[in-house]
Amino acid sequence: MMGVPEEIRKVPRPPNTVVVENKCEGPKHYGVRARVGVKYVPGGNPQPINGGIIGYIFEGRFVPARDEPAVSGPDSRSYGAAAFAKRESADFMDDLLGIMDIDYAMRAYVAALLKVIKPGIKAKRMTTEYNRTFVGHWYPGVDVGKNAMTELYRRIGMDGTVRATFSAARLRRVVPGHHLIIDGMLKEDNSSVNDLSGFSFKGRVKGIRNISVMFAYDLERKEVICSEVFPGNEIDASAYSAFINDNDIRSGILVTDKGFPPSKISKELDERPDLHFITPLKRNDTRIKANRMMEFTGLLPGYDNGILYRKEGLRGGRFLYSFRDPEKAAIEEAAYLRRLNGGFDNGKFAERREQFGTITFLSDVDLRPEDAYAIYSERWLIEMVFRFYKNDIDLATTDVQDDYTVIGEEFVNLIATGITCRMLKVLRESGLLGEMSFGDILDDLSGVWRRTDHDEVRPGRDAKGWVHPFEYALDEMVVLDLAQGTVKTEAIKGVLDRSERRRNPDKPPRRRGRPKKSQN
Repeated sequence: MMGVPEEIRKVPRPPNTVVVENKCEGPKHYGVRARVGVKYVPGGNPQPINGGIIGYIFEGRFVPARDEPAVSGPDSRSYGAAAFAKRESADFMDDLLGIMDIDYAMRAYVAALLKVIKPGIKAKRMTTEYNRTFVGHWYPGVDVGKNAMTELYRRIGMDGTVRATFSAARLRRVVPGHHLIIDGMLKEDNSSVNDLSGFSFKGRVKGIRNISVMFAYDLERKEVICSEVFPGNEIDASAYSAFINDNDIRSGILVTDKGFPPSKISKELDERPDLHFITPLKRNDTRIKANRMMEFTGLLPGYDNGILYRKEGLRGGRFLYSFRDPEKAAIEEAAYLRRLNGGFDNGKFAERREQFGTITFLSDVDLRPEDAYAIYSERWLIEMVFRFYKNDIDLATTDVQDDYTVIGEEFVNLIATGITCRMLKVLRESGLLGEMSFGDILDDLSGVWRRTDHDEVRPGRDAKGWVHPFEYALDEMVVLDLAQGTVKTEAIKGVLDRSERRRNPDKPPRRRGRPKKSQN
């Protein structure tokens, strides 16, 4: 103890302690350790056993040791959006744990959660969001730093077996009888160092480079099941063929663009009797007039805006489906008249007017008209979902360096897309999405904070643990069954009333005020 000055050793401190000199300079230079025992040495003097540091000698007094601030992380974090994404994604984590090392599986899962709850997040910001939200509390010790994410993307991109096994697991979850839609989209990728980035036809016009993402979508569950990345300049037929074969898709409906001939994928269709196609026809296709597809035969059930339809069987087991939406017809007619600039010709107008708001499909499967129209409508919805990712979650422009990292990043984006599809379905069914945007709802839920020592599932709306509670957002939590309790704010009550009237239009609206008690 010659290194500890006498004036330091004489400072009053708890009994049975010893002062030690630490190597560090500053307020912790002189530590105080408790004596916890004695070691007896044969033939020698007993040797004291020192325990851990219980305090420090600083500026002439004993200062007890305390826990460092936030030694266990933040005592409160953003809760609402994280709880929503976590609830809708448990099986994704299970499938990831079944195909890869636990560290990489959890990194991919956590990254997908962060992409969903923090729109536009970049790899370099993931650690910040991880620490700010309950994601970091529920799944501690997951490295989502920029270097770790780049490594994750590259390793997943290099391992085709992992990706194929994951897709197979997702496809096995498709319920028999569900309609599986296979479609594709382009994503901007102006990187100059990966081979997957190429000029598509649309890209050449705009001067940008793209990658092509093929995906399978469950119509009934309204959820993306699996996806695969292709070069942006690859023709559609090659991408369809590769996607079908790589993922061993045996059933479903291929949705193609206008002008894409089914003969391009005839081999895949012939080898898979449960795999079909549906493709829109150009309005000047001779089969439309020959089969009188503009002479509609009925109203499509389940649509308030009066969708007309006609279905006709063709030789060879193929079918035509035509639809007319009067609201879209009015929009197209107005746009057509605006373009005339006064040069009106009634004959041309009458000929064009018949086609406004219409669409005709060719398919090799016998569908109910409402199912055929739902596939068309859902394709539009899928594009909207991916457009949301393009604009808000930064899935459009890749910022990685080679083919493998592009593929790996899209794998994580697939999981984020699947989680988002589920959340959108819940929000639509709740009625909230009809009143607010998805981004607005996420913002509200992200503003719901909770203490980390109160992390129970579905906490009470009025229970302890909420931090600076926002009443409106807490009511949204109740509506989404993320919290227990009753709705209190009039705005959310109005949302629920309007949603109920949309589901039950014949039910009279709830009268204002409290109901009268029975007079009996």
